[in-house]
Amino acid sequence: MAFERELLIATHAVRKASFLTKKVQQSIIQHRDETTITKADNSPVTLGDYAAQTIIINTIKSNFPNDYVVGEESANGLDDKFVSSILKEINDIDQYYKDNNIDTGSVDFSNDEFPLKSIDDVKQIINFGDYQGGNKGRFWCLDPIDGTKGFLRGEQFAVCLALIVDGVVKCGIIGCPNLKLSQYNSIQDKLGNVDESFGYIFRAVRGQGAAFTDSVTLSNWKDIHVRHLQDTEDMITLEGVEKSHSSHEEQDLIKKKLNITQSIHLDSQVKYCLLAMGLADVYLRLPIKMSFQEKIWDHAAGNAIVLESGGFHTDALENQNLDFSKGRTLLTKGVIATSGPAKLHELVVSTSKEVLSNRA
Repeated sequence: MAFERELLIATHAVRKASFLTKKVQQSIIQHRDETTITKADNSPVTLGDYAAQTIIINTIKSNFPNDYVVGEESANGLDDKFVSSILKEINDIDQYYKDNNIDTGSVDFSNDEFPLKSIDDVKQIINFGDYQGGNKGRFWCLDPIDGTKGFLRGEQFAVCLALIVDGVVKCGIIGCPNLKLSQYNSIQDKLGNVDESFGYIFRAVRGQGAAFTDSVTLSNWKDIHVRHLQDTEDMITLEGVEKSHSSHEEQDLIKKKLNITQSIHLDSQVKYCLLAMGLADVYLRLPIKMSFQEKIWDHAAGNAIVLESGGFHTDALENQNLDFSKGRTLLTKGVIATSGPAKLHELVVSTSKEVLSNRA
């Protein structure tokens, strides 16, 4: 199987980061002043973001030392006290693994070259996420907590990792620590005997399909597929909670034109996972300003999972495949993912283009 080792290592890295973020979520919410920083763009970043990024990059570098990483966070400007808290959370999750005899799949999370024992180790590892991307070679694309505002509300968030080779997403892994699939009656037969304590992990390899399992057992992977409808009026849309992330008003116009009456609002790339499971059909993310460029880490892992489950994933104007070869951002405008078939995806995109063309 292509990328078998990469998939194993990435899955365990995302799983460990999912365990950590789930375990620290309530503490971070309760002590937000000490655990959360506001970045230059006014977006929040938490102790959990940094700890998850550290765990995942250190695992990648310990196993693939020559690989690059495009990561969302930087250690620049972090004081030693804050970094010490990051290290403490990582040590605590290491102890949790030992105390609960959690299977690591023989994956090395650290080694002599990347020991992760000191404050300087943590800073160095976080800053390994400064790669600028491009269309040559291989690199990993990481969002340690996608949906930080949802994380801070105690709601949905995701740990997202993708492998990109020569500008094409080859593997995508998404951890959804707060996802409870048991609430969806239509897929009870797919779940079986699961442990939802730490949610689920979804993953895909290009050309090999997509699958999911619960994060605790990390076994009995089950293939997933989008559902195919005959008419847009049966579709369910997926949209973000935050109105600062996409144009909800114009998305409402699209739904009205397509006779779509059902919507699910939640944070992060969990939306891609629900689409891939056949629980919804359209992910709408229209830009508030046409000058806005989406970050590749917000969509790379979801790209693999949507495509390998049989869905479509393009920009919101020209029905062009998303291009992950242009650096740290996507040059396309807006993002639309659907379950298909192709004619319905084309209809959603053409309707989106019509709505966006009416902007003053």
